[in-house]
Amino acid sequence: MAIASANGSQLLDRAALLLDLIADGATDGMTLKDLVQQSGLNTATCHRILNTLVGHRLLARDDKRKRYRLGAKMFIYGARAARGPGLISRCEISLARLRKKTGETTHLMARHNHDSICLDRRDGECVVQTLTGSIGGSVPLGAGPGSIAMLAYLDREEQDFILRANESRFCAFRDLPTEKVERLIGETRARGYAVDIGELIPGIAGVAMPILDEAGVPVASLGFTFLCAKIVPGFVETYAALLRAEIDLIESRN
Repeated sequence: MAIASANGSQLLDRAALLLDLIADGATDGMTLKDLVQQSGLNTATCHRILNTLVGHRLLARDDKRKRYRLGAKMFIYGARAARGPGLISRCEISLARLRKKTGETTHLMARHNHDSICLDRRDGECVVQTLTGSIGGSVPLGAGPGSIAMLAYLDREEQDFILRANESRFCAFRDLPTEKVERLIGETRARGYAVDIGELIPGIAGVAMPILDEAGVPVASLGFTFLCAKIVPGFVETYAALLRAEIDLIESRN
């Protein structure tokens, strides 16, 4: 019994080690060879543990590039862990209030390395397609107003680093060259919020605004997703003002 317990503990330690290595590794993931070298595990053991983690959705495997990245379930766990005294609990009343006032889908996004992750959302009266899908979904920073809102308020050196890291990933989105992301960053800083009028998903629009910490660094963004057909003069500006009022309340609780 003691031997079985020791073996179970050792397996858990090895799985945690691999998760840590992947979390701290390159944004495009790590190969089996990388993980064997850095973990000190033999190839067969490492491969077996990785397959188990993939099966539980704690890791995702890119079969074409033979790389491992953190899986969707890790983001969901992170979102749930943020409840209580964390970011989600500070924002959930605002999400619900914005949803009630407008009937639109509202969402809370946060940065994780070079990605923007949906931490929480409230579906609107009309369910609309979003880039991240459900809670835990992610997109590269630079894709969509929720991520642009955060990216625009990072310092220029960090922006450039993230754009270089994500450049190859932007091609997965409709009409999103890096040059366009750079333009959207400038427009967002000048305006104070990010907007997408059906450019990434035809017929679907969004507006988002960053949530800043005491040092002025973006930690998250709050936003709406809605049908382009609803837009009339002043519509987006009204939604931006609603976001501003709620974010002022959220930031005051920092």
